[in-house]
Amino acid sequence: MANRPDETARLKKRAAPAKAARKAPAAKKKAPAAKKAAEQTGSKAEGLLRAGLKALDNVRNDVAKRQANVIEGLLGIGQGKVPSLGLDSFGIRKFEDVFDQRVATAMQRLGMPDAAEVQALRDEVARLRERVAQLEAGTGAGAGTSRGRGKR
Repeated sequence: MANRPDETARLKKRAAPAKAARKAPAAKKKAPAAKKAAEQTGSKAEGLLRAGLKALDNVRNDVAKRQANVIEGLLGIGQGKVPSLGLDSFGIRKFEDVFDQRVATAMQRLGMPDAAEVQALRDEVARLRERVAQLEAGTGAGAGTSRGRGKR
């Protein structure tokens, strides 16, 4: 019985180096493939990064040109350079309409009268002024005496 534990210990010792030997070549085989895959992934990623940066640069330049054209169009300079430049092509008129509509809605929510209501009030004030002027002109002489009697 003393022999058996020695045999198992000996078999375990033999098996341990064999397992380590099996793992080592597999790791060496994967290393070049992993390096190749990493290089390919790195080159693909670098290519995508460069393409993205180039696209961003193109967009930035395009936006700068459009902004310059809009400013020149608003100021009335540089008209000869871009004859087809129209503010409507950039959607400015539409933007103004949307902005006006939203401001009017916000003012209405706050209780501010709209333009039609203000005009109606102006007309009413004008009519009332005319009526007051007519009353003062019609009762100009007697107005002083009647007022005096009402106060006493």
